[in-house]
Amino acid sequence: PTRNRSSLLQRALESVVVQSYKPIEVIVVDDGSTDETAAVVTSFQKKLDLTYIKNEEGKGAPQARNIGIEAASGVFVAGLDDDDEWHPDRILSLINAYDDSFSCISSNVRFRYADGSATWHKQEVIDLNTLLYSNQVGNQVLVKRERLLNVGGFDEQLQAAQDYDLWLRLCDKYGPVKNVKKVLQIVHTEHETQRISNSITQLKGYLAFYKKHKHRMNRSQRKYQLYNIRRAQGKQSGLLDIIGWVPPARYAKETKRWVIDRFFR
Repeated sequence: PTRNRSSLLQRALESVVVQSYKPIEVIVVDDGSTDETAAVVTSFQKKLDLTYIKNEEGKGAPQARNIGIEAASGVFVAGLDDDDEWHPDRILSLINAYDDSFSCISSNVRFRYADGSATWHKQEVIDLNTLLYSNQVGNQVLVKRERLLNVGGFDEQLQAAQDYDLWLRLCDKYGPVKNVKKVLQIVHTEHETQRISNSITQLKGYLAFYKKHKHRMNRSQRKYQLYNIRRAQGKQSGLLDIIGWVPPARYAKETKRWVIDRFFR
């Protein structure tokens, strides 16, 4: 999925060209771009088995993703956001690790920021109980297309957390997520800017996600989800909030995050 980020899209597509696993069917769903996106896609037509679908008006990322899933002809689907990139062995590694007893396959991720980078080392198996505390999968997986269709794809009514919502439904139906403990994806955030309207939309979307799934959660999971919502609203007041809202196993992580938020931002 892409919209008005032609320069970033080029980097993403280059990372598909160099994949060690072949063949790969590429579907670019252009959600109403008015920039040079079409020209960028055309420049890759000879390098990739590429299908270009353009929405004349923007329909939103979840619908764009669903359009791509519907159009795909392969057994597996692997998402790639237009501002991110794959390690050259990402698809090969995920395919080699695939096991039908898991709902889908993810990998470790490197985040690139304006002032540096950090690596997210995920646990090897992410079960439903773990996932109900927070999104421990990330934004992309490799999964059978049939499974995506069976659970209804991305929820087009959610304004945020659409990926998290989908992983929960996949995990609930098909079992835990298997994680390849290699950095196989780079998530770029250095180009992002904070906008109040986007923050409000994200918060509303996450609240809708919480209401959708809270019936699955135990008391500890609900409290931790609400803690993160309160934090996003700026209502976290001090370390007592961590003690009152956070599971003991996450005290150290949240205390570190509180210190960074309070003294280094």
